[in-house]
Amino acid sequence: MTMSAAPARFDQFGRCMRASRASGGGVMSACIDESKSIFPKPGILISDRHLLVAQGLAKALSGSHEIKGVFASGRELEQAVLDCAPDAVVTEINLLDQSAIDTLKRLRAMGHNVPFVICTAQTNPGTLRDAFYSGALGVIAKSESVDALKTAIDLATENKVYLSNAFMQLLATEQQMPEIRLTTRQKRVLELLDGGLSAQQIADQLGLSRRTVESHKARLFRVTDTHSPRELLVRADRLGLLTRQDRALQPAKTSR
Repeated sequence: MTMSAAPARFDQFGRCMRASRASGGGVMSACIDESKSIFPKPGILISDRHLLVAQGLAKALSGSHEIKGVFASGRELEQAVLDCAPDAVVTEINLLDQSAIDTLKRLRAMGHNVPFVICTAQTNPGTLRDAFYSGALGVIAKSESVDALKTAIDLATENKVYLSNAFMQLLATEQQMPEIRLTTRQKRVLELLDGGLSAQQIADQLGLSRRTVESHKARLFRVTDTHSPRELLVRADRLGLLTRQDRALQPAKTSR
């Protein structure tokens, strides 16, 4: 899923929150459809860079789901999705040789919309947002229960969202952020960062010192409450600080 689809995903998130408040129940209870028919077990792929963890999840889920494969490699996971068309994927973010987020983006680019549920020990907000905006339908902490994971998988196969309470609070806080206004120079630096240029390349193109460019980057990090270029670009896109018109003016991406 592309970044431009994020507002639609937030509409779904918002409906979930409103339904929860109206029902007076927990956040997740508003998302769960209690009327279930009898279906064959959903087929899932499981991946974690620690194979023992992936195998443990497979054992825990085998009673309710058909386990089609267990992997530690992101590339092997990607190939398995192409080969066996699972109903869902349960994965940690950090995998061997290719992250789950990169795997998800590659599959989406190829037109494969298999639901991803991210079951992670990650706590970095930028990484978790990146997983969500890339198209994951579930983001669940490893500290949660197996029943919660089963619920996340069931919702994902119905094209519904499951988010850990802590992550939902993070998204709600992000939605309430005040409007951010950038100077013309800050916006241009942001555009060039999005184009893949390094600080030195931006300095050369704009006729600035690298120190000045780094100062602009620091300001961008501060006003968007981010801590890395990748997180900055994810948040900037979410907040509408990057537009298609901006991107049309950018140079071709270069390696940093």
